[in-house]
Amino acid sequence: MLLNAPYPADIRIKKETGALMKVGHEIHLLCLRKKDQSYTEVVEGIHIHRIDAGKNNYQLAFWDVIMSLTFIHPKFKTAIRSIVKNNEIGLVHVHDLPLAGTVLSFKRELNLKVILDLHENYPEALRTWFAWKTNPIVRLKNFLFMNPGRWTRWEKKACEEADTVIAVVEEMKARLVSQHHFNDDKVVVISNTEEKVFINQQLDNSVYQNLAGKFIIVYSGGIGPHRGVDIAIKGMSHVVTPENIHLVIVGFGSNAVMQNLQQIVTERNLNNVHFFGYQPFSKFFSYMSLADVNVIPHQSNGHTDHTIPHKLFQGMMTGKPILVSSSPPLKRVVESCQSGLVFNAGDEYDFAQKVNELYSNKELCAALGANGKNATLQGTLNWEHEQQTLLDIYSKY
Repeated sequence: MLLNAPYPADIRIKKETGALMKVGHEIHLLCLRKKDQSYTEVVEGIHIHRIDAGKNNYQLAFWDVIMSLTFIHPKFKTAIRSIVKNNEIGLVHVHDLPLAGTVLSFKRELNLKVILDLHENYPEALRTWFAWKTNPIVRLKNFLFMNPGRWTRWEKKACEEADTVIAVVEEMKARLVSQHHFNDDKVVVISNTEEKVFINQQLDNSVYQNLAGKFIIVYSGGIGPHRGVDIAIKGMSHVVTPENIHLVIVGFGSNAVMQNLQQIVTERNLNNVHFFGYQPFSKFFSYMSLADVNVIPHQSNGHTDHTIPHKLFQGMMTGKPILVSSSPPLKRVVESCQSGLVFNAGDEYDFAQKVNELYSNKELCAALGANGKNATLQGTLNWEHEQQTLLDIYSKY
């Protein structure tokens, strides 16, 4: 497997490798190295190989530019060749579009099968990630080298050359098949469902100790312009009883993103919004299950409309209602399971209206939460069910 990021960190890779190793596959993961990490080690059965290719934003930006010129990452290419030959590897599973060209460049030479696992609509993600960038040099770099149109053309070619393409939602598969004219069986959906053991995390009853007795809405996870956290914050201006209804934000983003959110809180003089910062994944069940509502306020755009977050299924497992935006994948899952409410993406007033509805109706909250818990723990929206699709792909090769 190839990952253009450090590991361990990526929950999707952890679940996929766990499923594959259980049936006898040997996994070698090539990824970036963080300071003080070993170059090679075995982590939970995965043979980790790390390379130095950027330990800060400037270095990472440099390699982004190099890779975008030819869609090949020189450092990864050198390491891949060595690992494949030394370990007699016949299949490479590449995570996301940026590294696809690196392995496809010698697919025939090394007689490799290639699985391209698209976590998101990468070309559209570029538009979104750069939306709040203000540094003129960064904006020029992104315009010249990270052009979404160019990456869309490369996406088509990479998907054509891969043996199997994985998408995380049906909406992404439909886009790829329609936009690039693929056969329907070229793309397989493996979603970001959660393992049932998530609910076995140790409960920390102290996570909201300063908000005892309040109606708590929690957003947990990474924060960026596409996440819609700014809309949730603005919505807190319009809730029916701001002294009782509080929004907790668990997670972090870039300095520019966090400054933007803090500025909204200051400008609107909000006392019911709280930033808890980064928290370990081991506490996520506590934050989700001890809140009254889990919120996923994603913007609706070409990026968010073709992916789905792990936290949707995690939140449903806790038995608490979910409040999501009308981004199609979120809306489809929540409405089909009747596990929460949907507000119009980008609409702070509709967000507040849905919050007020949940705040005033405990019976509704209980029913929605129970539906979500049943769909994930008793139904099919869990990794234990989802992983079979991945195993079926591998069995072909």
